[in-house]
Amino acid sequence: MKNAFLAAGVAALGFVVAPSAQAATFPVGSPNFTATPGPNGTFAGAFFNTGIAAGAFTDTFTFTLPADGFGSGTVTTSANFLGSANDLDFTSVLINGVEAELFTAGGGVFESAYANLIPIVAGQLNTITVTGVSRGNGAYGGQASFVPSAIPEPATWAMMLLGFAMVGAAARYRKRSTNVRYA
Repeated sequence: MKNAFLAAGVAALGFVVAPSAQAATFPVGSPNFTATPGPNGTFAGAFFNTGIAAGAFTDTFTFTLPADGFGSGTVTTSANFLGSANDLDFTSVLINGVEAELFTAGGGVFESAYANLIPIVAGQLNTITVTGVSRGNGAYGGQASFVPSAIPEPATWAMMLLGFAMVGAAARYRKRSTNVRYA
């Protein structure tokens, strides 16, 4: 019993002494997150973080867009040697909570994540969240693109449905009022 209390105390001390995870938030327009509007409502963006200290980290990039649509993007990192100070491992990359696919190459020296056609909602705070572990001076960079959807907005749907109802009512009224009589 005494050993169980000792083990619990050591575990609790480990949580107190363990370094806390680093967290940073970068809104669009900050030096770490830029976006450029393009033709037909498209946007292209670039985001990054450098000099990430040793330990776990979570970076969140936030943005809002004027139209509903779809976003796609990639995030990459590379190191000189596996386990070197500039080595960084992705734990996850999420776009609005949707997990990007992670890939490693070179035995873990090169890592990338990508996602395609993630729904983006107009006027809502959208996020790209990158989590991972840095060995002491990690860095990564990413790019994102946005294309507005061709789906009509709710007001457009309402007008279209009202128009169909009016056409249907007019057709029905005409059908009722037409009487053919034979002599």
